[in-house]
Amino acid sequence: MIKILGIIDIITAVLFWIFVVFGVRSLVEIVLLLGLFLLVKGIVFIANLSLASLLDITSSIFIIYASSNELNIIFVIAISFFLLQKGIFSLVG
Repeated sequence: MIKILGIIDIITAVLFWIFVVFGVRSLVEIVLLLGLFLLVKGIVFIANLSLASLLDITSSIFIIYASSNELNIIFVIAISFFLLQKGIFSLVG
């Protein structure tokens, strides 16, 4: 199960990066859906009081916000990098 969630984190990071950096507006629905999934996942796992779950919730809020508004590239880099490394660590570990 953790590996599946890790793969979803990697997919979210890559699609969010492509969506914002290259302006591929056709990805708006899938990015919004992945942002909502990340929010639900963060809320479900926040009971463990982990920092990763709190950062998942924060990242999902920024992803949902970016689906309808401009977002600074620094936030996009930070969110994409966080989700990418979290996904890779869950696949490796």
